[in-house]
Amino acid sequence: MSGFARWGNQNTKNYKSQNPSLNMEKEKFIFAYDDFSDRLLISCKKKEDKIYGSARVLNLTITFTTTNKVVGIELKNASKYLDSLKINPEILSNLTNAEIIFQQQRDGYLIYFILYAGDHVERVPYNVITEEPILN
Repeated sequence: MSGFARWGNQNTKNYKSQNPSLNMEKEKFIFAYDDFSDRLLISCKKKEDKIYGSARVLNLTITFTTTNKVVGIELKNASKYLDSLKINPEILSNLTNAEIIFQQQRDGYLIYFILYAGDHVERVPYNVITEEPILN
């Protein structure tokens, strides 16, 4: 998950979340968007967290720990995804804060990317429908 530090055009900041989600209570989020590869990474991994693995679903990679805590999400083709939802992808180049909310639903997961660019806030939904849970 530390691969975001190697990205060329990055914008990273620490941000303390105000929204609890599945195993992610009030975490500090670090984010990076690389416009060259069009990837958005949002992570709340702490030093003591031990990465167990990741699950790849379409253009998402979800990273989790040995305790099934989601500690990072990478969204590939981020600007195209936002554009498909009629959200102006320019927000990605002007990010000041970002966080993720990961909620288990009956038929899968609902993930929200909360993107901040100054006073402008976008709540970007991403539904993952699964027959079996990604995390146990």
